Amino acid sequence: MQDLIAGRLQVMFSPASTALPQIEAGNLRPLAWSSMARGRSLPHLPTLAESGLPGFDTSIWFGLLAPVGTPDSIREPLAEAITRALKSEAVINAFRAQEIEPLEGGPVAFAKHIADETAKWADVAAKAGLAKP
Repeated sequence: MQDLIAGRLQVMFSPASTALPQIEAGNLRPLAWSSMARGRSLPHLPTLAESGLPGFDTSIWFGLLAPVGTPDSIREPLAEAITRALKSEAVINAFRAQEIEPLEGGPVAFAKHIADETAKWADVAAKAGLAKP
């Protein structure tokens, strides 16, 4: 971020939570959202897909993982507590302030998301000559 503001970088992808304060301060000019949907904080800003890169969709994501073999007696109550928290008004408001949208569907949906993202980026790396297909 410092290199972008200082002019040593021309462009970068950044989490909205990091970029928005710099945009609001007049230090950065946003070009587009990298996800398929426009963000709430800058609804006038187009997505990269809308800007001429059809299908472009990438975003930062994170989640809570446990080691393989974690007993269901630990994993299931933890997943239920996380699901409840993600539906609480306080968490929803905190996430939305950072342009974060929780994934619906719990551990099964998150496992699928990880698999989909792994396949997508493995394909990108292979096409760029960075890895074997």
